Amino acid sequence: MDKDIVKLFEKYINKQCSTGELDKVLSFIKAGKYFEEWDHVLTQGSRIFLENETDIPLRSEITKLETHHRLLNSVNEHQKNQKTSTYKLSWKVISITAAASVLIIFGWLSAVNKGNLNPNENGRITYQSDVAPGKFGAKLRLTNGKVISLDETKSGLIVNDQLLSYNDGTELAAAGNASVENTYTAWTDNGNMYTFTLPDGTLVSLNAGSQLNFPAKFAGKSRQVSLKGEAFFKVAKNKSLPFVVESNGQQVEVLGTEFNINSYPDELATKTTLVEGSVRISSINNTFTLRPGQQALLNTKGALSVAEADTTLVTAWKNNKFIFENNDIQSVMRMIKRWYNVEVIYAGSLPDVTFGGKVSRFQNVSGVLRVLERTGGVHFKIEDKKIYVYK
Repeated sequence: MDKDIVKLFEKYINKQCSTGELDKVLSFIKAGKYFEEWDHVLTQGSRIFLENETDIPLRSEITKLETHHRLLNSVNEHQKNQKTSTYKLSWKVISITAAASVLIIFGWLSAVNKGNLNPNENGRITYQSDVAPGKFGAKLRLTNGKVISLDETKSGLIVNDQLLSYNDGTELAAAGNASVENTYTAWTDNGNMYTFTLPDGTLVSLNAGSQLNFPAKFAGKSRQVSLKGEAFFKVAKNKSLPFVVESNGQQVEVLGTEFNINSYPDELATKTTLVEGSVRISSINNTFTLRPGQQALLNTKGALSVAEADTTLVTAWKNNKFIFENNDIQSVMRMIKRWYNVEVIYAGSLPDVTFGGKVSRFQNVSGVLRVLERTGGVHFKIEDKKIYVYK
């Protein structure tokens, strides 16, 4: 890895390039050079900036850059002899919106490639069609019943008793009647994720295909919400008002902590994983108090059990990663189905193989499938929004 190139790319992401350095960076993007360096910088940048909720434009830029670069790298080999247009982008334009340069180049690439990944001669696994990764997006039902679609160029919404506003400060709407009797319903479709700051300051990141119900105002003896799907909670501390999450036949009670709940109906168990602090979890049959690094599993019969868990694996989705560790094909494809909003079809018997590894959720689905297919125990075909799985 070339450290000087890494530093140059870091300067680009931080908008510190001179005009000459900017021209050099754009030439590298266009030529598909220094993939390892880009991958390193973009991965680190994604982790840092996607957790920084105030820097929405830069987050959007990183997302577009990484998606573009991975696709460009996959087709660069067969583009070598093609004539390309020359783009003269001024520093003034790019200083206003650096992402525009990526969109121009990406548009050129799409016109040439027409959306398909083509086979090459170096043995790389390729597919004749592809599916773009998920993105920010959600819907919110207000207390008066009106449903609004949240801006996909933003990553989060702040809800208080007076106003609804995006994380960058943009006002959305008046909060309406803020009382404990009136509730909001927030949900993400497959292929979307979003972050909500609740009226008490609690931060909730919703994964794809999830729903959260919460009151317009927390009052009474507890701060009670309900969840379907998966969410990461960073609960605002309030010792006098416990925070309670109801999901799929269980209750999780905390005073202020960080934890993840996976309660998708198509999973074999509801998993509650504690990252920091302490939680009390109960079902109709059992009650446990978790310590950090522990995971409670609620089976279909309502029985709770506790095991050790790797919190990095559990929360990988929140940090825009797929991390597999001895996952079977069905559990992997459920993740892919939700994030890429695709239909998964098993052709014949299920592949008897487990998977391990780390893949960015920013890249097209072909990039994830290639990693899985390298095990030799599974093969895939992509047709529109359908993924066929073969042994």
